[in-house]
Amino acid sequence: MIEEILGSIESKKHILILTHNNPDPDAMAAAMGLKHLFQMNKKRVTIAYMGIVGRLENREFVKQCKIDMQHSFGLNFRRFDHIIVVDTHPLAGNVYIAKGFNVNTIIDHHISNLKLAKQKDLIADIRPAYGSTCTIVAEYYNTLSLIPDTNTATALCYGIISDIMGNARDNCLVDQQMLGFLYPHVSISKLGKIENPDLPRYHFKTLRRAIENSIVIDELLFCDLDEVHNSDLIAETADYLTRMREIRCVFVIGKFDNAAFFSLRYKSANKPVGRIAMKIVKGIGYGGGHTKSAGGQIPLINRVYSEIVGILKSRLLKYMCVNSVEEKPI
Repeated sequence: MIEEILGSIESKKHILILTHNNPDPDAMAAAMGLKHLFQMNKKRVTIAYMGIVGRLENREFVKQCKIDMQHSFGLNFRRFDHIIVVDTHPLAGNVYIAKGFNVNTIIDHHISNLKLAKQKDLIADIRPAYGSTCTIVAEYYNTLSLIPDTNTATALCYGIISDIMGNARDNCLVDQQMLGFLYPHVSISKLGKIENPDLPRYHFKTLRRAIENSIVIDELLFCDLDEVHNSDLIAETADYLTRMREIRCVFVIGKFDNAAFFSLRYKSANKPVGRIAMKIVKGIGYGGGHTKSAGGQIPLINRVYSEIVGILKSRLLKYMCVNSVEEKPI
């Protein structure tokens, strides 16, 4: 596939790589890995995103790996003759693409039931069996017998780790193989600084509120954080609460920047929570994910947050087949 992608950009001058909104390490590192690879082929490359880099680990990640990104909004898309989207796809609803412009290449690992083949010249490398998009990009380097520089190798390595471990996702043999391929070239000191940043006071306040606001329904833990400092705190809280014994499923929702964001976690692969996330937001928002980890968002324009919480809770209980209606504090 990488040979096809390189062939498609051979005559192109300036490439734009877009991540999903509020990008995570997998998206940012995959974009960085592609940028470095294309620069080896003498191409001008720009990485752009919408939203914020909110999680402290993610900010430290950008700093340590020297990831250069711009905001998509206000960017002149006419400057670019090839557009690539990583770790999402144009119809997912979580990536900004200026009106009138088409994506030329998609590189992603999320499950999608959307028809992406309507555009004849579209290259779509989508591998749901892979634990991260960084695994795909690392495999490009391996296929071409190229070694990424230290910052790129460190970024790709952390992107894989954060997706297959930090979010309780499944991984396959190729994820492990690509970690082995990258690890001799990473900076251990940079990884240490990324994984252990100093945490602000609001982080601990959010955890306290999460414990106070959580209820248990059968084996489901449901947590409404209400207003949060940034949307990444919702996923971080879900990851933390998933460690609780006797709980199989965790759902955390919060409000940020006039939108409701949620994260859904399941401890085993018995429930396709990526598809469940899409079902519970049908008609009101966007969702998706993997077999154990998923998330989504609902715009709150002309909507009341508390009503959205009630709708998602009702749908979640239905699609997760939760029989009990008894709610208990944790």
